[in-house]
Amino acid sequence: MTCITTIIRLEQHLALHIPLDAYTTLKVSTGSVVVRQPLRWLGGTVLAPIVTLRPGQSCRLEQGGWVELRAQGGDAEVRSDRPVPVWQTLWQWLTHVLPRATREAA
Repeated sequence: MTCITTIIRLEQHLALHIPLDAYTTLKVSTGSVVVRQPLRWLGGTVLAPIVTLRPGQSCRLEQGGWVELRAQGGDAEVRSDRPVPVWQTLWQWLTHVLPRATREAA
């Protein structure tokens, strides 16, 4: 599966609110990061799961939405690997296949 990788650098005690897709993997390279995952409903209650990641640890978002990343105790660096959207994969395939098909038909 192809993914889009982004490196996010956070300064101590600063937070970043960012929209992320479902199945995005977050992995901490340096520092410690508190991840507040997207809101979700459980019965009649709204929950926002929170996880603290240390260097080398990762978590995978099961659903997309707004995520808060907060550096804790010092600067931090997080790698975000998100899946390529289906429409983009199809578009790349079409732009690769269609020119070849039109050349063969001519």
